[in-house]
Amino acid sequence: MPDDLKAERMPGDRMTSYLFRFVGGLLLVLLVVPFYRIVATADSDRIAGDVIYAADLSRTLLLLGTLITLTLGVLASRVIDLSALDRLLEKIGRRLVSIPALWYAGSLALLSALITLVFSLSVLQGKPNLIDAMVQLAHARFVAAGQLSGPVDAFSEFWHLPNSMVTPNGWVSQYPPGYVVLLALGMRLGVPQLIGPLLVGVTVFFTTLAAERLFPDDKIVARLGAVLLALSPFLIGLSGAFMNHIGAAAFISIAVYCALGSRDGGGFWWAILSGAAVGAVFSIRPLTAVVAALIVAAIWLMTPSSRPGEAFVRLLRPTLGAVIGIAPFLVAIAAYNRHFFGSPFRFGYAAQVGPLVGPGFHRDPSGHAYGALQALGYTSSDLVTLSLYLLETPIPVVGVVGLYLLFAPALSRGTRVVTLWALLPVLANAFYWHHGIFMGPRMLNEWAPAWALLTAAAAVGLVRRIPKEKTLGNYSPRAALAIALLLAWFAAIVYLGPERLARYGGSWMASARMEIPRTAGPSLVFVHGGWPTRIATRLTAHGLRGDSLEAAMALNPTCEVHSFANWYAAKPGERSGNAPPLNFDFSTPNETQRIDIARGDEIRYYQGKPLSPGCLRQVASDTLGIIDIAPLLWQSDLPGLSGTGTMIVRDLGPEENAKLIARYPARVPMVLFRPEKEGSPKLVPYDVGIKSLWPNG
Repeated sequence: MPDDLKAERMPGDRMTSYLFRFVGGLLLVLLVVPFYRIVATADSDRIAGDVIYAADLSRTLLLLGTLITLTLGVLASRVIDLSALDRLLEKIGRRLVSIPALWYAGSLALLSALITLVFSLSVLQGKPNLIDAMVQLAHARFVAAGQLSGPVDAFSEFWHLPNSMVTPNGWVSQYPPGYVVLLALGMRLGVPQLIGPLLVGVTVFFTTLAAERLFPDDKIVARLGAVLLALSPFLIGLSGAFMNHIGAAAFISIAVYCALGSRDGGGFWWAILSGAAVGAVFSIRPLTAVVAALIVAAIWLMTPSSRPGEAFVRLLRPTLGAVIGIAPFLVAIAAYNRHFFGSPFRFGYAAQVGPLVGPGFHRDPSGHAYGALQALGYTSSDLVTLSLYLLETPIPVVGVVGLYLLFAPALSRGTRVVTLWALLPVLANAFYWHHGIFMGPRMLNEWAPAWALLTAAAAVGLVRRIPKEKTLGNYSPRAALAIALLLAWFAAIVYLGPERLARYGGSWMASARMEIPRTAGPSLVFVHGGWPTRIATRLTAHGLRGDSLEAAMALNPTCEVHSFANWYAAKPGERSGNAPPLNFDFSTPNETQRIDIARGDEIRYYQGKPLSPGCLRQVASDTLGIIDIAPLLWQSDLPGLSGTGTMIVRDLGPEENAKLIARYPARVPMVLFRPEKEGSPKLVPYDVGIKSLWPNG
């Protein structure tokens, strides 16, 4: 019997039904009305522009795709034998259901892991493509060598990376250490590229088993949802790119499965394991773990109670188990935070960027306002882009879910759990300023398992809602919808999904896949990046907090920030006079103008005010083009670790470089730069490169 038609009656069912219908209608409104365009304000940044572009493009593609697939479905419903179609689908369903659950989960997990591995190695060439992953990989190098952190000394600015920080106890990434430890394990085994695919397999395996418990009377939905997840380009893409979302997704799926096992009488250990899995999520993405804990609690609360107060008593025992499970992780993270950031309750994000990094409606660390309107706009964008990126189907996923919630007469307990699992993170993200688009709405990536299961339940539920005998002339609405959904998924599997993954290679972010230059012996390769980056790393390597850096770089001429950086980096006894004055107040007017020196190299200046000779020298060095060291650094020899190969460092100019060359006399200095305007990078002897970049010394 269909799961939604066999829904358990629970207290307050009528009000709950109305609530889910309201949510379904709200999802449709957020999908159809382009609220995301309101994020384009006078002070909005590039991220807001990217969000609007991605949402507009997704919305257009989905509109055209829906019209095409529904039209084909309607036309096909007239010529296809409907009884034969029903028999075929029933036969496929029986075959899926007949496979033992463990075999089915294991097979899908292996398939998805292999696809992710092939994508990572062939399309991304085994390289990350975002700074978040690059800096965690660099940190993992030290952890793999038995060190919690990297060294901090007078030369830190030569290799310091964004999203990392210097502390009294060493250099670390700003992220909690959970995923760094997993990457370090991969490095110890010599295969860090296996971590993402392995965690994809774990995610698919436990989500498939959880689906069996969530939909015990509707195995078709459970099995279909598992297939949708295993083939999701959204899950595969970010996982193959070393992003830590997949670590969170894997442990969330374990937490949900164990919570269901505890609910179904599996014993106290199931609750302990569920809590431990949430603790593992906390060690990777803390705010995500808070939402995961609420979902686990909801699973235990959604058990029919015969007497008032029984639900509370039933919740008490598994909660105790969960606390036991999560406690070691909380203690470990508290000790890590205290060691590096001075307090058990201060995470790297806050220590690096400041208090404005937290959730809530306020100015973000970059000075942009984030309030209720921005929350509405970014939530709209998240849902529109998720509709496309999750499965790459031409029919919007969120639209299917919204229609189902709006028209379903009742939802089973399992469907309610999955709905909360999918939608609670969307609500939580609305109160967090950090959104943006990268290979999809990545802040929802760890929740892809829930959305895949909910999509399966919604698609099957919508088709079942239409009676078989219902016709409109010579057309069958039920068959038309079923055929349209099948066509959409077939197109996604055969072409649209693979094509999306393939587009992440080639010329797209090609610089992120740079190979480290190989040299005949120990070398010190100076890589010429942009002037603003040289300034920023000098400031952060000497302890300036991220929010102050954002204000300094955004509100002041680059030349003046350069002077401030030189003063700030000097030892207190060697500083000349007071600090050069800078504006750090985002509420004041910003009168600076912007100009690009080279691709990706933007500076600020005051109209009519000439640059000093020292600043003109910095500008001249960038005119041929710049190279970011982040994609190369994690692959190279690192300070504090043994190595006899290439050590990648940042070119800071002849005077500063000379000090580092003296620090590593056994290494041959060389320069990696672009000898022609925006040309290909070339490795040359140090004297040749320096003369080209800094002709006046």
